[in-house]
Amino acid sequence: AMTQEALSGEVSFSVLYTPFEKEDKADKIKEANKAFAEKHPDYVQHIFTDPHGIHLLPEKAESHPGQQYLLTLGFRNKEIGKTVEKFVTRKLPVFPGVPTS
Repeated sequence: AMTQEALSGEVSFSVLYTPFEKEDKADKIKEANKAFAEKHPDYVQHIFTDPHGIHLLPEKAESHPGQQYLLTLGFRNKEIGKTVEKFVTRKLPVFPGVPTS
């Protein structure tokens, strides 16, 4: 909810989906960040590529079936970008005996 609130309150961010194959994810994240900076130079105060998930394009976007993408966000405001990244990447506590799904 806090991530959604930060995103909805910040109108100065941009998104880039980068096609992802089963290659080295760390290298792909570096490439995605570089590609983002080249395509969206106004949104480079904080660039964040989600390291956890492989994403699908939004429903109305043209894509190939089964193609996976890295999701990169760029922000004009460094503090908002850091806050969003912190909430997306934080580890949630695991409680013994409680199902995770």
